[in-house]
Amino acid sequence: MEKSNQIQFNKLPAIFACILLLLTFLNWPYGFYTFLRIVVTGISIYYVYCLFNIKKNDFWFWSLVIIAILFNPLVPIYIGDKSIWGVIDVIVVIFFVFLINRKRHV
Repeated sequence: MEKSNQIQFNKLPAIFACILLLLTFLNWPYGFYTFLRIVVTGISIYYVYCLFNIKKNDFWFWSLVIIAILFNPLVPIYIGDKSIWGVIDVIVVIFFVFLINRKRHV
């Protein structure tokens, strides 16, 4: 049996990340954004790990690596303006929606 038949993407982490990313349009204390960075980075690493295990180093893999680097809480990237982060958040939500719809069964 091939390894690709054994791995299925779990949609729940991406859905959770999408909800948190959409909640950033409300006014939250700074701790929420730190929590958001941890969650989005962790979920991106989870999906990178799944793709790496099935030897799929394609667009989805490298996009998730970039998202993990962008949202990482250890060495944060400061863009400055909250409106720019809002655009990035929407792009990442759209990316996660396409990811879970396209990669249901890898």
